[in-house]
Amino acid sequence: MSFHHLGYLVVQSGFTFEAVRADYGYDGSIFTFDRSGRIENSYMFVQLKATDRIKLSSDRKRVLFRVSKKDISLWQDEIVPVYLVIFDARREKAYWTYFQKYIELKGIRASKMRTESITLEIDASRTVNGRAVAGWRRDKAAVLARLRQVTHG
Repeated sequence: MSFHHLGYLVVQSGFTFEAVRADYGYDGSIFTFDRSGRIENSYMFVQLKATDRIKLSSDRKRVLFRVSKKDISLWQDEIVPVYLVIFDARREKAYWTYFQKYIELKGIRASKMRTESITLEIDASRTVNGRAVAGWRRDKAAVLARLRQVTHG
């Protein structure tokens, strides 16, 4: 359900959501296209987590979700944006965070963790919708603009 929910919103935004055949830390990738329908460079990774029992903070303003040190270690150094999407199967609603930005703001690094997992707090107003997906495209473009300063030779 979570894959189809996100896929519908991504396709509705004019992009594609491609499933990863073997889940080694990512469930899919999003490819974006310009207004003329031409594919744009690179992609974004998505990790989906679905639950029937979403955990909320006591003030109900944040979605709480545990993430393993192993996943943090993989996602933290990814060059392209990684979006963690928490899908509330009962309400058919998804919440998201730009993972690398989240951990940078919180000062989190897997190598410095003393526990095997941490609880992320995702703003409950960050629901996945067309506006969010368009924002993900802008995030990717900003990363690519910084990467264009790298030479391959």
